[in-house]
Amino acid sequence: MLPEARYYRPEEKLSWLIKQFEFITYNGKEALTDKFVPREDVSIVFHFRNRPRMVSPIDQTLPPVFIAPLTPTANSICLPGGIDSMIITCRPTVLSRFLGISLAPRKDIWVPAPEKLLSPVWQEMSHGGSDAARMDIFSSFISSNWRHRYIPDETDRSYDLIIRKGINTTLHDITDELQVSERTLQRRFRDRLGATPKMLIRLIRINFLWETTSKGGNIDYQDMVFLGSYFDQTHMIKDFKSITGETPRAFFRRNLSMARIFSGK
Repeated sequence: MLPEARYYRPEEKLSWLIKQFEFITYNGKEALTDKFVPREDVSIVFHFRNRPRMVSPIDQTLPPVFIAPLTPTANSICLPGGIDSMIITCRPTVLSRFLGISLAPRKDIWVPAPEKLLSPVWQEMSHGGSDAARMDIFSSFISSNWRHRYIPDETDRSYDLIIRKGINTTLHDITDELQVSERTLQRRFRDRLGATPKMLIRLIRINFLWETTSKGGNIDYQDMVFLGSYFDQTHMIKDFKSITGETPRAFFRRNLSMARIFSGK
């Protein structure tokens, strides 16, 4: 028995911050374990009943509310029964600015949620209700804490450019277009993104390969090298294994249903 995962696109008025709402419910008796494959965005995670357990790289039960930041490697998660969770996938540079938090790498895998801001929201949504009701509650929270039109800054624009061009363009070409040095870009990204420009491009390419391979069936490794703009096959396999913990062959040959749910796919 798989968890039920439901996905919703945000209203246009929320798209400056939110990319996707995901709701997961699971009442099975068997605990399910699989990987969260790192993405190029971040999420606010709310657990209203039982909480999943991080198995690796650390063994610890996840908090009821937290920020899931960009990470360089896959995390293994164990999902017990009695799950009722809401995951709000956001644009990282916008979310860090909106909440006034740093996404810089830390010892814990997650970023603590600003308690004064998000605890009341969690409390209100924890009383139950439909997916739509919970999305309305979160929408009201956004509206009450950011009343004016969001104006992207240089960090937002740098992130957006890499998202648009990161699959087929080198970092050197991107810094040339932005007319900044890689060091300047790293400084912009440290607190607002929590990852280097190079790591962001790697995550974009791995997720692109996952989506492309899933849609097209079996893809030759040389095709994957070409699609991901890698130097050669060895480079592609090494990068893929570094992020997912598996070679492409092992990854795509197994059942990825749980990994897709955990990874917001």
